[in-house]
Amino acid sequence: MSRTSRDRDAERSTIQAAADRLLAGTPLHSVSSKLTMTELITECGLRRDVVYEHRDFVDDFKARAKARNSVPEAAPKLADRAEALEAELKE
Repeated sequence: MSRTSRDRDAERSTIQAAADRLLAGTPLHSVSSKLTMTELITECGLRRDVVYEHRDFVDDFKARAKARNSVPEAAPKLADRAEALEAELKE
């Protein structure tokens, strides 16, 4: 029985796209707005060990998340929009 070879370039692309979606606040698969490794793994749909093999992407994601104080870019915009809608409903 032979194993199928892994496409490491595809894995890297998948991890990068998942990180970008999380940081932009537009996740497809994760349910929380937290910028954690667990959320990145959930978002990209790869096994944890596969993600951690791409250490440069892991480190980059952690650095970008830390730089944003663990708040996705879209979160403040959504909060402002929610406040505006609440005020509109009260009127």
